[in-house]
Amino acid sequence: MTIDGFSKLKEASSSEDDIKGWNIKSDRFCAGGHTWYIDLHPSPSQDEDEDEDEDWMCVTLYPDPDLIIDDDDMVKVWYEVDLLTRAGESVASAQSSFSFTSTRPDGVYMLEELNASPLLGDSFQVRCDLTIVIGEIAAVRPPDMHRHLGGLLASQVGGDVTFNVGGELFTVHKCILAARSPVFMAELFGPAGKDIKTPTIDDMEPRVFKALLHFIYTDTLPEVVNDDDDKFGMALGLLDAAHRCGMERLKLICEDIMGAYVDEITAVAALKMAETRGFHRLKQVCIKILKDLLARVAP
Repeated sequence: MTIDGFSKLKEASSSEDDIKGWNIKSDRFCAGGHTWYIDLHPSPSQDEDEDEDEDWMCVTLYPDPDLIIDDDDMVKVWYEVDLLTRAGESVASAQSSFSFTSTRPDGVYMLEELNASPLLGDSFQVRCDLTIVIGEIAAVRPPDMHRHLGGLLASQVGGDVTFNVGGELFTVHKCILAARSPVFMAELFGPAGKDIKTPTIDDMEPRVFKALLHFIYTDTLPEVVNDDDDKFGMALGLLDAAHRCGMERLKLICEDIMGAYVDEITAVAALKMAETRGFHRLKQVCIKILKDLLARVAP
């Protein structure tokens, strides 16, 4: 579900003194042989939030009114809902489950209240994954391949190449790196790849390479990227690594992260990198920050 023009929708509601009145409905989608849709609207507790800058919204699931369930059947619904940036990075998520029977096949099922404040820009996505089980059918859990591959990286079992990054060693699997990055494919399986035993990378921090590997194996960023005190420096290093490895999705994610943390002090360095490497979205953010600064200090 893609949302565009979110700020205009809120402004229109606000101008009518009814900020609680906006809502967005998804198209109907099929799951478990029946149709459903989701609804976005402001959190009922929005007025109680102490931080006025925070923007909470509810994601609510509506089943098809014509949903018919046999009297003896129990319907089990597992869900995972995510708020995503334009680059596909999840900024808020939740997962849980609920059940109902034929006595209540209709109704409203509140999924979650999610903090939309970290979303950048005026366009974002909502992803809602449902697993529906009707009757006595074995439960099917959501995909967990990323957890298994993350465990493989941590265990180093079967690793067939060891990188030396700033004096720190990382044992990994050639095939996984090559599958995720065209640069690693060329380096590890190209003409010179058979002679590579311990590739050395001297111009990258070990923590950045570790985060890069985590993304390669799991398609997610490690918590350190969000929790590190040096968020800007970490994202800057990872953006550079993504560019060098030809990983476009990671580049977009890092641009969004940097756009959230770049400020008047770091804007010049970020702009220089954005101009050199062709990071257009980050460049626009930096230019706006510097223009606002000049407007304030200009006589």
